[in-house]
Amino acid sequence: MSTIRSQYTNIKGHRVESSRRTFKIDERHFLREAKSQKAQLESSHQHGIRKDVKVKMNRKLT
Repeated sequence: MSTIRSQYTNIKGHRVESSRRTFKIDERHFLREAKSQKAQLESSHQHGIRKDVKVKMNRKLT
């Protein structure tokens, strides 16, 4: 859970939020599940296609 702290200023007699900071207690983690990743690699779907190389039309159709 995160904590949000705000700073306020007075502009023409009205309280206006000037800045906000978010403090995160938990570290963010991006772990992959090994079982699902292995299943993706063994599937028939092709992974790791290079985006900078154009694929010929005859390869797309077959």
